[in-house]
Amino acid sequence: MVNSSILGLSENQIENPIHIVSEEDLNKIGTLSLGESLDGLLGIASSDYGSAVGQPVIRGLSGPRVKVLENGLVVRDVSGIGSDHQNDVELSNVQQIEVVRGPMSLLYSNGALGGIVNVVDNSIATKDLSEQKINLGVEHNSVNDGKVHNINFSDNIQDINLSLSYAHSNFNNFEIPAEAVIHEEGDDDEEKDHMPNSDSKSSAYKAGFSVVEDWGYFGLSFKNIENLYGIPFHGDHDDEDVDEDEHEEERIFSATDSDTINLKGSYLVSGDLLNQIDYFYSNTDYSLIEGHIGGEDDGKKTTFTNDAKEYGTILDISSDDSLTQKFVIRSMDEDTAILGDEAFMNSVQSEETSIGYYLAKQFSSVHLDFGVRRDEVNRKSLIGSTAYDKDLDLTSYVMGLCYELNAMTDFNISIGSVERAPSSVEMFMNGKHAAINRFEKGNPNLQSEEAQNIDLSLNFDNDGVYGSVNFYQNDIDNYIYLKDSSNTISGTIVANYLQKDAELEGYEIQFGTKMDFYNGSLDLSIGRDQVEGTFANGENIPRILPARVIYSLSYEEDSLSVDLGLTNVKPQNDIGAGETATAGYEMLDLSIGQSFAVEGVENFRVILFANNLLDEIARNHSSIVKNELPLPGKNIGLKLAIQL
Repeated sequence: MVNSSILGLSENQIENPIHIVSEEDLNKIGTLSLGESLDGLLGIASSDYGSAVGQPVIRGLSGPRVKVLENGLVVRDVSGIGSDHQNDVELSNVQQIEVVRGPMSLLYSNGALGGIVNVVDNSIATKDLSEQKINLGVEHNSVNDGKVHNINFSDNIQDINLSLSYAHSNFNNFEIPAEAVIHEEGDDDEEKDHMPNSDSKSSAYKAGFSVVEDWGYFGLSFKNIENLYGIPFHGDHDDEDVDEDEHEEERIFSATDSDTINLKGSYLVSGDLLNQIDYFYSNTDYSLIEGHIGGEDDGKKTTFTNDAKEYGTILDISSDDSLTQKFVIRSMDEDTAILGDEAFMNSVQSEETSIGYYLAKQFSSVHLDFGVRRDEVNRKSLIGSTAYDKDLDLTSYVMGLCYELNAMTDFNISIGSVERAPSSVEMFMNGKHAAINRFEKGNPNLQSEEAQNIDLSLNFDNDGVYGSVNFYQNDIDNYIYLKDSSNTISGTIVANYLQKDAELEGYEIQFGTKMDFYNGSLDLSIGRDQVEGTFANGENIPRILPARVIYSLSYEEDSLSVDLGLTNVKPQNDIGAGETATAGYEMLDLSIGQSFAVEGVENFRVILFANNLLDEIARNHSSIVKNELPLPGKNIGLKLAIQL
């Protein structure tokens, strides 16, 4: 049974909307971005910028409204500065990925109106490892002639839990279906069978150790990730004064380098009031260099940096098994800078201090969850020569109730109010952002967003027949969005960060059945999700996800597994100002895994996977460059997973 690492509960014990994607499920698919790895889960999608970048979208909310964590600590990268920037995570050696909403999530991050995505590995083991594990992986993808290899080692040596991992990937430009690129009117470009400058390379190292004793545990981990990937679209390419031949010779790329040190521990207290003290410290040194090779901009370079420190503690004052109470105190210092030829924002210094409280209580057939959090946020920067020093105070709370109607059915309701401070970009951006071909202007006087949310869900599981029905409504005061104006600067449209009250509402419905079939078990399900987003004046929020119907078939027999999924993505015609409609498509994916007995090997598994088997022209409506960057075409992949 899969457990949530931050909630400490099994998946069927959690009252709030959540997905837990296991290591086994991740191994069934090829190497993908974080967003694409979760795309297809009900309520979850990806906002892509080519295959190298895919940021998660939860119920229509993305960017700074969705917080990405690694082992419960916020990932400090520059993905919030641009849609062409990756989430700084490596997925080759993870135990699971958790998507969490509700009261408990308030202990781990502020401003997560959409929810949190927590990537979990065992680099800092909280329990002694019982055996040595060595895992090897090799993978090949046809759509981009992609190659991946990784190795992971873990063992308990002299009472020290040790974890080491290395992963390397190399993907060339990916193939696209015929006529997949939408050209501007009058554009005579030849049709492409691949997406130029969509290649990527990645190397990731991670090492960790921990000591586990009767008093608790103490651990330390170090992670280094280096990525190099092409930027397949750049706003400067729309400049009519620049010869097309110069664009063909130009390569625009991003190169990232990050070092992250995490310290985590727990101390068990034999006291009447305090039971346990969890503590943590994280130090991130992140940089992204965007450079130009060839063309008239040859040699241009822009550097994005993020230096961040976060530390805090969680105090467990639970009185018994039926009552859980925790306090959290967190502090974060972050310096974000953009330097170089295309810098569009001055350096921003951010400080955050938080205190939170969580309570869970079991009353016979009713389970209560409650979380409250207070945040004090300070941001300092310049716009032109004007200095700004802004303080923002936030208060958030969420309460959830679970009613066990009978042994097979439960009903859940969650209500809350979550506040989010404007991000550094939303406040202080002031320059041309070529990745979206806009001159963006922030507003240092933006107010905090406040989301009033209600979730209703009904879940049942009876004799192999299961289902869930979720309805939600999210009223967001002072919703922050980017809107094009009628003004231009040097021929580039000026886009301003504005605020307007908004409402998002939607549902997720799934029904399925499990049955014995031949010599194994068969699981069939159908699900549908839909979200609608409008401003108070009735206008549509830009880039809201279209409705989807998801069909799934899974068969398991001894060492064989077969998974077939079909996602029917509906057209999106409810568009915001300046948007274009997006056609629907059907995405058919297949995975077949078989384990073989090999002498001297614990497990030798061969996985054949296929993505977009129908070679559909597909584009994510949530992507700001959906017309220029369609999703990859048909991909056939082979993966070998070896456990020694």
